[in-house]
Amino acid sequence: MDKSTFMITVLSLSLFLAPRAQAQLKAQSVAQKTNAPTITVTKLDISDKTLKMIYEIRNDSEEDIWICEDINWNRATHFEVYLDEDTQALMIRRRFNVPLIPYVNQPIGRYVRLPTNESRTESILMPLPVHRIALFSGSGLIQDTVYAVSLLLEIGYYTGDLPRRIRGALAKAEKITDKDTDQNLSRIWKYMGGLLFFNELNERLSQRDDEVSVPYTWQALKGEHVLSTKIEDQRIPYVGRERYPGFLPPDLNLCTRVEIRYQPSMLEYFFPYDGQQNLLSPDEKKYLQSERLIVLDDSENLKALASEVSNQINSIGGIVCERSNAKVVCYRADEMLTSFTVYDDTTIETEQKQRIKYRRVLQSLRKLSPHIQPLELRMQCAANLKNLWYRYRLYQNATKSIRVGLFRRRKSPYPVPNKWCDAILRAYWQKTDEYTLQPLKCPNAGEGKCHYAMNPNCKNDSPSDTVLLFETKAGWNQHGGPELFTFNNHDPKGGCVLLNDGTVKFIRTKEELQQLRWK
Repeated sequence: MDKSTFMITVLSLSLFLAPRAQAQLKAQSVAQKTNAPTITVTKLDISDKTLKMIYEIRNDSEEDIWICEDINWNRATHFEVYLDEDTQALMIRRRFNVPLIPYVNQPIGRYVRLPTNESRTESILMPLPVHRIALFSGSGLIQDTVYAVSLLLEIGYYTGDLPRRIRGALAKAEKITDKDTDQNLSRIWKYMGGLLFFNELNERLSQRDDEVSVPYTWQALKGEHVLSTKIEDQRIPYVGRERYPGFLPPDLNLCTRVEIRYQPSMLEYFFPYDGQQNLLSPDEKKYLQSERLIVLDDSENLKALASEVSNQINSIGGIVCERSNAKVVCYRADEMLTSFTVYDDTTIETEQKQRIKYRRVLQSLRKLSPHIQPLELRMQCAANLKNLWYRYRLYQNATKSIRVGLFRRRKSPYPVPNKWCDAILRAYWQKTDEYTLQPLKCPNAGEGKCHYAMNPNCKNDSPSDTVLLFETKAGWNQHGGPELFTFNNHDPKGGCVLLNDGTVKFIRTKEELQQLRWK
């Protein structure tokens, strides 16, 4: 067996059971490996109406892993649930390396980075009886209620630098010809559309150092491992139909006041990634950590929140990361009407223990929380520069080989400074739609086609901490040094710079600006 291929032993199991689930449970071990990623169930609660399981994923290996957090097919679901008819196990899985029943559209998976020696807690909440959620499997089509006798959870993950692996595979795939026999690369080239499509797909992410979106056909290259835990001796009601009984989301129309409490704080809720927190000053982080409660009583704000919560419902039941949440309590005068908990701006859990996944990201909390909006615009500006860094790599990849004497070498310079904006668009097949132009615009700088300038002294082989791009006033193909930098695109004042290794920094003073490497 390959050294890196394994299933995971459940190291510990602490179970706190509702009265209906008093039977002794067993955690079945599949395999064991020292210092490997593990998944451990910490709580299982089965009541008359719901099934809730909390588990911890821990990465004790020597390298980062990328965990499958979401599988999206036509935005219809984000994980799979079905009954294995051979073993009578309730299968809950979120991974790619399984056969795909032909669909019109290929599903998209989103993987998140879990650094070495760190852990992540997630929970599953589903109403009973559990209904089938179809994605890959054709099993579990039983119409009558039956009972699963065990529960099996499977979560896929990759090891190492997943985005780099994908880019390398795509760059290789783009060189294939009709004479090549590598069928895996041929499939990737055909279905993934090369580096351009892969980059477009990932420009929608907020933090590309920690997230990556992957089309299903990536699994043609194999390499996905599985975290797995099985709990025996269960009696879980299951129905093979795919629709849950209808119900209404929380009604906030009568609310006159809403309290929102962030746990553990606004910092972890709004800016959970290290790359985001590195763009904040110590004082900003301290403030966000101290702010846990906001109160809304403005009628327009309450109306906007009520409208968003009542629309765009995607599915019932779901898996969330328990890293942070926002507890929303709604009042009419002094009377409490309802409450719910928001996870990841995508899912709410009602006081009736119903978990609702939304089709789009809920924007209300970011818009309504004080002091968050300017910081959010800063994060979007930094994400633009990160996307431009990847577009620079696309430009390099698109550059043709040239002949020098009797030898061939890859010509991979950066664009000519006085034409860099035009060159970036050429790498996108000269498309000039709003999506293609979006990363060139600081979201907080107002009108203008581009708000960034190139440092002409930065080459593709310059030191990693050399300034490559930086914020400036509106213009096109701007290039120069710190004299073009502006502190006026943001409030509080400052500007983003992109270094040659892809790092983005937020510069607040002229002293910080001069300390950067410009040559």
